Amino acid sequence: MSAGMVVLGFVIGIIILLMLVTIHEFAHFVIAKLSGAYVYEFAIGFGPKIFSWGKKETRYSIRIFPFGGYVYIASELVDPPKGREDEVVLNERKMENIAKWKRLIFIVAGALMNFFIAVFIFTTTFAALNLKPSDMTYWGAKYDVGGSAYNALITSKVPIAQDIVILNYWLGPNSETVKAAQNYYRDHDNSDDPNNAKNNILASHIGTVSNIPNYQTTVYNFIDNLKKQYKQTDDKQHVNFITLDFVRVNNKKEVETDQNERLFQTNPVELKITGNTYTVGIRAPDRQFTSTAAAYGYGWRETFTESVTILKSFGLLFTGQWAQLSGPVGIAKAVSSILTEGPALFFMYVAMLSANLFVLNLIPIPPLDGYKFLETLIEGIVGGGKRLKGRFQIWKSRHDPIQQQLLLEKYQSKEQNWQLPHKAKIIINVTGAVIFILLFIGITIKDVFF
Repeated sequence: MSAGMVVLGFVIGIIILLMLVTIHEFAHFVIAKLSGAYVYEFAIGFGPKIFSWGKKETRYSIRIFPFGGYVYIASELVDPPKGREDEVVLNERKMENIAKWKRLIFIVAGALMNFFIAVFIFTTTFAALNLKPSDMTYWGAKYDVGGSAYNALITSKVPIAQDIVILNYWLGPNSETVKAAQNYYRDHDNSDDPNNAKNNILASHIGTVSNIPNYQTTVYNFIDNLKKQYKQTDDKQHVNFITLDFVRVNNKKEVETDQNERLFQTNPVELKITGNTYTVGIRAPDRQFTSTAAAYGYGWRETFTESVTILKSFGLLFTGQWAQLSGPVGIAKAVSSILTEGPALFFMYVAMLSANLFVLNLIPIPPLDGYKFLETLIEGIVGGGKRLKGRFQIWKSRHDPIQQQLLLEKYQSKEQNWQLPHKAKIIINVTGAVIFILLFIGITIKDVFF
């Protein structure tokens, strides 16, 4: 990959992240305004201000580091922006005094916006194309012209398309013995020739007519066996042959066999060598949808699938596996390679990032929205319990008006808006922020050097 493509990928990757985060923060901003909160600033990016506009209550700014954004809301726990200390903010417009249910909606608004962006892109792309490009969970494959699989399929006289699904294949150093092993399997009720091991023939059975394998199963099976076959052949002359059994499967998963209702067969062809192993020349197929409605529905399913992916990636951290997590550098590399694959895969990658941000922001770790949601929920539950207790105490004092009035004032002024101790909030948020920054640095180092 050229340096120019990496730079272009980095620039476009940053722009994508900035757009997704800006839309995320804009959702927070809109809900904050609708909730009556006093918003000092809506910022795109972090760090020193490049330029800003707006002279009324809310200012808008572009900042130098384009890795996020924020909505600056008046709060009892945070000082106002520099130069705005004299602004009078009513207590009921400060964040802590907004109704808990409004605060919860405000907190999840950004994540939900990322979710719906992902849904929109996935559903629109799939419905417009009536397919999902390069889907490893679908059956069949794209067969590279001139590749070993393509050359073998030509011998079957069956038109080559991605609806061809390989069920069995044989690898060996001699075309005659490979073909004999294939015929033996057909003629002996799907039993392998006992002489396969003696003839250095490796037989692999990926699936059956009633159990059609997907591409992921097929390609990993090939990878394992091609390496194995390469290692057991002569170092001076790596020559092997491959022959295939296959069927055709349409988008309704209806299976087509030959005129005798048996699997299609190819003749043996020579395997191609790339690097230090054999290659067969197959790529992920496009998932074909039976209707626009099916494509639209799969877009929702894809959003949920990609949303869960990041949770699995975080889970792998506990086993020391970092490969599936990427920061800005990793995203730049991915974008660089995807740019050459066409617009469909590019938009799907943007949708995947948005789906990941949806779940990432809901993880209950400071400074993410998930922690703020959990904190607000705890405060709401505890505060609600205290209100119920207060009402019960007031009811018990119904025959003592003076005591009842004192209790009423107490629970209205103090218990109504119970919050976690300020010191505890600071400790939790600082600890979470440090962990998050260290994780970000670790991922960036991984993306750059590994």
